[in-house]
Amino acid sequence: MQLLDDTLLFRFLFGFVIGAILGSFSTMLVYRIPNRISVVFPRSRCTECKTVLGVRDLVPIFSWLCNKGRCRHCKKPISSRYLYIELVVSLACAVVTCLVGFSLLLIPFYIAVVAGVVCFSIKLRI
Repeated sequence: MQLLDDTLLFRFLFGFVIGAILGSFSTMLVYRIPNRISVVFPRSRCTECKTVLGVRDLVPIFSWLCNKGRCRHCKKPISSRYLYIELVVSLACAVVTCLVGFSLLLIPFYIAVVAGVVCFSIKLRI
């Protein structure tokens, strides 16, 4: 029983971390697609002061929480939608990883989670 619990915990944590990364990517898509900005270039920047974001500003979930929902440079508020989208994708990927296990089947499920959240968020203008 202990081995099963450890395996599920590891799957959940693995899925959550992958989901946080995909959630960060999802927030970028939700912002850029409706604004017709390339999803490749330019680098991510504050929407207010236009400062290019560094690595420490781009750590999913934790950057938003550590900076208390504000830009580290200009201190303007950052929408909580970024946090919510990252959390939703993280939790969805964690659950999918627990249910599917470690296999190549995870890839289409992860793609479906990202596509669903991005489409839903853009449609509702979250």
